[in-house]
Amino acid sequence: MERIIKQAAVEAAVNSAYDKFKTFRVEGSGPDSRIAPEIAGKFGISVRLTDGTSFDRGDTATLFPMGSLLRIPVAILAFTQISPENFVKEMSTGKCPTGCDRGIENRPKGVHAKNLRMVSFIQPQGDADGKMQLLSDLMISLMGSSPVMDDRLYERSVRENEAKGVENLLATNGYELYDSAPVSLEVATKLHSMLVTTGQLARMGAVIAADGTDPVTGHSVYDGEISQWVVGMMASKGPKRIKKTWLVCTGLPAMSSFGGGLVAVIPGFGSIAAFAPELVDGVIALKSAMAVKEVASLLGLNVFSNIRPRVEK
Repeated sequence: MERIIKQAAVEAAVNSAYDKFKTFRVEGSGPDSRIAPEIAGKFGISVRLTDGTSFDRGDTATLFPMGSLLRIPVAILAFTQISPENFVKEMSTGKCPTGCDRGIENRPKGVHAKNLRMVSFIQPQGDADGKMQLLSDLMISLMGSSPVMDDRLYERSVRENEAKGVENLLATNGYELYDSAPVSLEVATKLHSMLVTTGQLARMGAVIAADGTDPVTGHSVYDGEISQWVVGMMASKGPKRIKKTWLVCTGLPAMSSFGGGLVAVIPGFGSIAAFAPELVDGVIALKSAMAVKEVASLLGLNVFSNIRPRVEK
């Protein structure tokens, strides 16, 4: 079953969600200590449709750390190199400390064991610059522009990696990587320290929703078959600490980061991204999640529904 959504309704939903949550704040919530102080209190929502139409409200040009959202471009590149079955196998093989990086005592912030593993089995092996170049080129194609390296955040993460002896912690906890720890750490830390906007996240999501085609340029970014696997990965991962509740209540494949960004993908429709740096319990991007949920709810978007949306002017 198909349902027509007018572009005016999408714009109204974005405006309504922004107005509803622009002053929303949970007592005790706050930005991660790694966030630049000047972006505290910022809030933005961006929607990108598969026809290239965009809707933005609020601080959508504000840069914030990509964090674990790095898994999206890394997964896309991984699926160009290995099958989805092998992807799942490689991510599950070997001993992983309970809760992965949470099981590593005194782990430094910014180093997530699964992020390291994902980066580690990307080709080329033993070549940090080669991996980073492939991923940088892909992110530019996905986002329409380049993320910005936060040198301050990167240098802080490198110092923490060295101070905590991450390589030794991984080895002693039996966590297997498929490339050397130094290469994996370098690439993962750089990706983790990249700054993006809601507009860039939403455009990346729209490419995924459009089966690998950039809605703005019409150029193919990757084989369209990959999108279904990326969307599946996003649904299984979900926003930090709320993935089960989120997926049941919204029906939206989505992921979030410590920077306060959250992006959801609706195949055939487009993508919704939001940013607010204040986190609940130091992890949950609740304001961003509620804003994205509101937009989707007002438009009746749910990937598990038998109704397929089509947007018209």
